[in-house]
Amino acid sequence: MNILHVSPYYPSLETNHAGGVCMGKEIESLEKKNKVYVLTFVASDYDKKLAVSEEKAHRRYVVIHKWNRIAHVLLEPFLPAYFAARTSFRYAAMLIYYLKKYDIEAVHMEYSSMGQYIWLIKKIFPNVIIHLVEHDVTIQSYERKKESSKGITRWYYGRECKKIRKQEGYYCRKADQILTFNQKDCRLLKEIYKVQNVQVINPYYGIDDIYYEIPDNKRKAEYANICFLGQMGREENHLAAQRLIRIGYKVKKIIPELNIYIIGNQPSEELKKEQNEFIHITGFVEDVDEYLQKAQIAVFPLTLGAGIKVKVLRSMALGIPVITGSVGAEGIDESGEVIQLTESDEDYISNISELVRNEERCLELSYLSQEYVRRNFSWRKSEEVLQRLYERK
Repeated sequence: MNILHVSPYYPSLETNHAGGVCMGKEIESLEKKNKVYVLTFVASDYDKKLAVSEEKAHRRYVVIHKWNRIAHVLLEPFLPAYFAARTSFRYAAMLIYYLKKYDIEAVHMEYSSMGQYIWLIKKIFPNVIIHLVEHDVTIQSYERKKESSKGITRWYYGRECKKIRKQEGYYCRKADQILTFNQKDCRLLKEIYKVQNVQVINPYYGIDDIYYEIPDNKRKAEYANICFLGQMGREENHLAAQRLIRIGYKVKKIIPELNIYIIGNQPSEELKKEQNEFIHITGFVEDVDEYLQKAQIAVFPLTLGAGIKVKVLRSMALGIPVITGSVGAEGIDESGEVIQLTESDEDYISNISELVRNEERCLELSYLSQEYVRRNFSWRKSEEVLQRLYERK
């Protein structure tokens, strides 16, 4: 089958954001039995360099800068700003060109923001199948932002929520099939938008069913490293990192040897100023696993965002026990079978201190976390769904 993969970010197993890696794995799986063409946006210098280095005959991209996005937001006042930032006449023209030139039979569309192109495809190519991958339920993410805001910011997010609910619902109803990365998002889409054509696949977290050996000396009580992983340019990660630092100062009084590693690209200047002898802001690193595997536990005090958190899965797959709240655990382990569910700052302080000191429990959770992810989030299951979805009838 001839498939066109469209996305708002560059899809590659080598990129530095979880969504891009997951999309790269989807393409790899689809290419096993189909001819796959890629049309994407590139929004960062890192992804542009990567796109150039990986340039292939059937991959094309449109570069968008900050000012492009601002201009499109202003020109599309009826679209949510998050969606309007990916509005592009050039992209639309290339989309039509690809569909005609390569006799595209199906479009594999990533993120709800790309749903804005569904009407164009359906109008000109009514027989083309469209599968929309909802990486998260956008309305849930914005409602959380609204609830955590005040004043004019709360008013703004309330206004955006109304537009998102309208547009995201329209895109979901127009798609032939919707894919989500967890059962909770599947239920949300059915409840909010009254759609039934939803299937669940597992997200790819960067590890192919490999058990990483956990060194015995890593879980010793004197080993007091904790870490946070995330794309620091995202608001939810920035706020969570700041919260972890505040918590860390209090834990430091209990555990003097404590070290905190904030791992991820694009940290703000505000965050960089927090660096000292025990708080380490790494910025971009070539190998995040190198830092994760030095940590005794991973802590994600998230309050914003939606959908499944790939950073939580990756930490668990590497045998790093995870402490997080309901936002970080949603779609993964909401009952707290292996994740140490925590909400308040006081409980974070208590649970971090106890787990760091409890060598036996820490080691037990390392093995349980690995097994849990291996059992419930294998990419093989996702590949089977994708293969069935694109079987020629």
